[in-house]
Amino acid sequence: MKRTHLLVLAALLVACGDKTPPPVDTPSYNVDASRITVSGVSSGAMMATQMHVAHSALIGGAAMISGGPYYCAEGALTKGLGPCMKGGDLGLPGLTEYSRKASDAGAIDDVANLAGDPVWLFLGARDAVMHRDVTNAAAMFYLEMTGEAPIVVLDVPATHGFPTVDTGVPCDEMTTPFLNACGYDAAGQLLAALYGELQPAGVASSPLVEVPQPGADDATMLPNALAYVPAACRSGTACGVHVAFHGCQQSTAFVNDAFAADAGYNEWAESNGLIVLYPQVDSSKIAPMNPMGCWDWWGYTDENYATKGGAQIGVVKAMLDALAGKAL
Repeated sequence: MKRTHLLVLAALLVACGDKTPPPVDTPSYNVDASRITVSGVSSGAMMATQMHVAHSALIGGAAMISGGPYYCAEGALTKGLGPCMKGGDLGLPGLTEYSRKASDAGAIDDVANLAGDPVWLFLGARDAVMHRDVTNAAAMFYLEMTGEAPIVVLDVPATHGFPTVDTGVPCDEMTTPFLNACGYDAAGQLLAALYGELQPAGVASSPLVEVPQPGADDATMLPNALAYVPAACRSGTACGVHVAFHGCQQSTAFVNDAFAADAGYNEWAESNGLIVLYPQVDSSKIAPMNPMGCWDWWGYTDENYATKGGAQIGVVKAMLDALAGKAL
């Protein structure tokens, strides 16, 4: 690949072995490893596609709200803030080439695992932060990698945030907690796209619980994630896991549990046998500079951020293992 910052393949292999967080004491459940999916909004959407591509042998589908293609920034903040948000030439052939080379090197799972995976993409019609070119590039990336055309939703009059039925601020306001009451159930729509026909949403009567994030300090993450565990899953029923990545300024440090409690995932999880894991990234006003608490999709943790050796990807994978009580 002609880009000079492409990781040296041998270094990628070494890095994957160096970033495995230690085990943690987390209650374990009867996790159905065939039903693990991811989603996210904004920087969380970028993190969701990184998690999906890096661990495609485990992650069976992905949904992104205001996101872009895998490895879009290519390790450069200037590209991240430029074409990866404002549109233009994203160099899509280079991104797919990088993915295949990283796959060949073992830095990410075999990209052949992506074949047939369901993908759901959303961009609000009033989103002034993310350009349609970026969502279209994500669709083209996944079309090539999965062999299936992703579902793309572009006609909901939402701004840059997570659309809900009736929780959060008005649909056209981009402000904390970045949940937008648009009369649109994004959580239900994306879960149905990833899992197929769902049972009607239930009542989220279980409390949110804290889950330790192993290796959080080295990954610029908060000590604990949140999780919603339905009653049936706590009783030993085999349950899938959906990982939902918050956006910038949307972690518990900024909005408490608003994203985890009110985005709408938990009601569907309760009636459809899904544990929902809400990982939490920290903010930082010194190196690495990340004052808005965004997920690393441009390389502020290190150059391996989009691979299995990435610090944040490693923490999330360790939490999934802990929830299952075994290495998945």
